[in-house]
Amino acid sequence: MINDKCGTTGSTKATGADKQCLTKPTVAYALAKSTQSFADADAFRSKTAWDTAKQAEDVVIMYSVDRSELANVEPTYYEGRISRIKTKEARKGLNVTHLLGYCSHGALLSYEESEYTHVYEFTEDGLIKGVEQSDGTIKGQELSNYIVGIVNEPVIEGDPQSCTVEMIYADPNEMSKGGAVVEPDFDILKYKGIYPITLTVEGTPSTTSLVVRATYGCADKALTGLLIDDFVVLTAAGASQTPDSVSAGSGDDANLYTFVDTDLASGTIATDVVAQTLAMYKTDEAVSFTVS
Repeated sequence: MINDKCGTTGSTKATGADKQCLTKPTVAYALAKSTQSFADADAFRSKTAWDTAKQAEDVVIMYSVDRSELANVEPTYYEGRISRIKTKEARKGLNVTHLLGYCSHGALLSYEESEYTHVYEFTEDGLIKGVEQSDGTIKGQELSNYIVGIVNEPVIEGDPQSCTVEMIYADPNEMSKGGAVVEPDFDILKYKGIYPITLTVEGTPSTTSLVVRATYGCADKALTGLLIDDFVVLTAAGASQTPDSVSAGSGDDANLYTFVDTDLASGTIATDVVAQTLAMYKTDEAVSFTVS
């Protein structure tokens, strides 16, 4: 058990306590792949380790939580004359409401029934909740379900547009058995996910030139500062083809990238996860282009 507010305990389960370590509500969270873990508590606190996991897409930072409520169900029992038998296990869950637009709702939907089956929760006072494993590594709490609700449309003098997500924990007592609540070396509540890039082919591609415009986010903001190694250019058959050079425009066209080559073939263009100083970006889908 690790708790940066109260210290670390051993395997004994004594009950004396001068102070109870109560966590604040979850106000944000990250989903993680089942194979992902942090090497130890120090790595769990480290922005460097979090950046590495995020860039590898082993963890995905989700949207802030506007409202939450418990989705717990207590166990049920058969009560007989001399017997008391548990007939249904307890269920522990959390319903979180996000205020978000349609494109962000679509992103949430893509994580239902996905390989992202664990959750790290970020508390109101900036702590991170995970679970210490027997080998000292830290993983997220395992989820049995991650269920994304429909978009609740806004109404006059009512609530804004929102969506409620239900997270059901695989083990209701996982945090009690090995909870790790740490204070990171960075502001986790300002930590953002990877922004989606949209690439738009402009003009007519040729064997010597390909021009694309890069924007990001639902608002299609201009994305500048990309380098040739940030792009993945493939032929229609899926073979790699690397243009000789790329140059960015200026002014309003600073997000317009011109690739120069001698034998460019029809195919697709995308990006890997691009890490810049303040944020990370990636294309969700490759864009096709046809050379004439």
